[in-house]
Amino acid sequence: MKSKTTALILSVLVGGLGVDRFYLGYTGMGVLKLLTAGCLGILWIIDIVNIATGKLLPADGSPYDDDTVASPRQQAQPDDIYKNLERAAKLHEQGVLTDEEFAKMKADLMSHI
Repeated sequence: MKSKTTALILSVLVGGLGVDRFYLGYTGMGVLKLLTAGCLGILWIIDIVNIATGKLLPADGSPYDDDTVASPRQQAQPDDIYKNLERAAKLHEQGVLTDEEFAKMKADLMSHI
């Protein structure tokens, strides 16, 4: 998974050369930005805004590694919810999670179903 912070820093510092697009997996757009100096700076600024707002995601469709809130485009899969619920139950059994923390995590996971 790609880091949003890294993508944003690359976009600000060397986005005119397309390095941010190469990092996110958009090779064609990276080459275009490299050959046109970020489309004369216009696409460079648009990419900074789009990365900062989360509209420009990695090419493989995965979320950014450092996003704390999933975007509406990404629906949680039932298998993922079940696995996370199992992990929370194991942590609760081991005493890592309190009853309140476990109940909150369980309610949050069940709300995604």
